[in-house]
Amino acid sequence: MLATAEVPAIGREKLADLGTLQISRGCLPSEVADVDILLVRAERVDAQTLTAAKRLRAIARTGVGVDNVDVTAASERGIAVLNAPVAGTAAVAEGAWALILAAAKRLGELRACVEQGRWAHRYAIEGLDLHGATLGIVGLGSIGREVARIGLAFGMRVLAVDPRLSDDLPLERAVERTDLEDLVRRSDVISLHCELDESNRGLINRRLLSLARRRPVLVNAARGGVVDGDELLLEALREGWLSAVGLDVFATEPLRPDSPLLEDPRVILTPHSIGLTREWNERVFDAIAADLRTLLSGGRPRNIVNPQVLAESKPVLS
Repeated sequence: MLATAEVPAIGREKLADLGTLQISRGCLPSEVADVDILLVRAERVDAQTLTAAKRLRAIARTGVGVDNVDVTAASERGIAVLNAPVAGTAAVAEGAWALILAAAKRLGELRACVEQGRWAHRYAIEGLDLHGATLGIVGLGSIGREVARIGLAFGMRVLAVDPRLSDDLPLERAVERTDLEDLVRRSDVISLHCELDESNRGLINRRLLSLARRRPVLVNAARGGVVDGDELLLEALREGWLSAVGLDVFATEPLRPDSPLLEDPRVILTPHSIGLTREWNERVFDAIAADLRTLLSGGRPRNIVNPQVLAESKPVLS
């Protein structure tokens, strides 16, 4: 079993009966030839890597989205792709709210006032009261719905858009379904929680942000590619389309050390980590370990992205 990133102690404990765990040195194609299980966080698993994986039975993504895994190539090779779609719901939703609060209350700029000894400048920085403000949520999966629930508890009006969901899907009575342009025009806070694929890459673009009327805060805890480039966010701040930004994800990770995002105190940054809590680790590795045992015993895992491969699967555990 090979992991592309360090595995916490609780994860090692829960995976212990599934085989010896190794940590990748950063060159997957040369490391996967004799691996049965690959644990993935955010690293890319492409067709080249899968071609080299002669024994691979399963790719386990310790999170929700699998856009970093070539699922088609995995399916062609009979490799099961597993994820943990609900284990991190509370952790990521709370993390998104940490970014929303930090950006809405302008904590980056206020910290700069302290660091630079410019205390009088604090009066020129206007934060946002969330009570009575409008929250726009893009993506109504389990995380987006939890973000909506918390927003309602703050006393916010909540708008939501998810073109993949049918109009008759029940929502909280206080959540208003709308379209993306209307959401951008009316929101004081925009929070992104949609999956990334070719249908929504660059979804948040220049034309859309230019429609903003209330100088909203924008938070991205989904995928960097949903926004059409880091430069767009800086332009939106300069033009006054946005008042502040909170980012846990980026188009290219890790973020370059010379990225201009690092120079603007209106931008709150975290390293794709807002969901990495003790409780998240326990729930995610519980789910992943249980599904791997089921798969390797010839059963049907609860969270399998490409179930068509199960017909060819043979049990290896008894």
